[in-house]
Amino acid sequence: MSEDAGIKGVGLALGGGIVYTVASIGVYRVLEEAKIPIGAVSGTSGGAIVGAAIAAGVGPDELAGYAQEMDWSDLVWIFPNKMGLVRGDPIVRFVEKMTGCRTFEELKMPFSVVASDINTGEEVRLTRGPLGSAVQASCSIPGLFQPVQLDGRLLVDGGIVDNLPVEAVRQHRPAAVVAVDVLSYFESYQGRLRLGIQVVLKAYETMVKRITDLKGHKADLLVQPNVSGCSLYSFRDVPKLIKRGEEAVRPLLPRLRAIVESRGNVSGSFAWDI
Repeated sequence: MSEDAGIKGVGLALGGGIVYTVASIGVYRVLEEAKIPIGAVSGTSGGAIVGAAIAAGVGPDELAGYAQEMDWSDLVWIFPNKMGLVRGDPIVRFVEKMTGCRTFEELKMPFSVVASDINTGEEVRLTRGPLGSAVQASCSIPGLFQPVQLDGRLLVDGGIVDNLPVEAVRQHRPAAVVAVDVLSYFESYQGRLRLGIQVVLKAYETMVKRITDLKGHKADLLVQPNVSGCSLYSFRDVPKLIKRGEEAVRPLLPRLRAIVESRGNVSGSFAWDI
């Protein structure tokens, strides 16, 4: 299908937010239960990990299982050098194992990953070639993760330029864009800052949240799970975060249906169950 013709289904724009990102799985589960087809996905940082699974056709329950079993050892190696404290190489293997895909071309629907060129400050949208490496690049928080060399660029976390990649998924012309912002309640969880790296991460997430706030209004439907009281760095709250995603999107389903129907995009593929 040509890009001009658009796609059937909604487009998901999944924002980053370290462990908070798993709240997107709850949104995905509710959309599936409501029989709302997803036709394209974009993701930044942790949203790229979840987005890759959705684009590969991994079901919400299976994806939730991966998230509940996940640990930082699945995602990083402690390997300090001049460019960062850790390497994200394990992300490549994790993504390939979870999706069963090594390249974008093997996915079941259009998928774009947003990264940042650290040398130029440009947004880089990755839509073809090695899937795991693209996701790794999008997750590489500068100063903590070592950058990723890809296609002649030195790439880091996409949250620097676009943490809520609405425009990236809109290029596929979906019936509507549903964006999941997991940082909307970030400031309500303060925690105790004991180490310098925690201060750096707190500052980084605060900066990314400001960027996310600027992007949210461009989506047709903005879902903002209440992640208050959940850990940003520990996977112990994964079940709670998934539930928060479900709770955030369920009341918005009638509005999503109205948006899609108002555009005349309802077809046989939209077997609404709301």
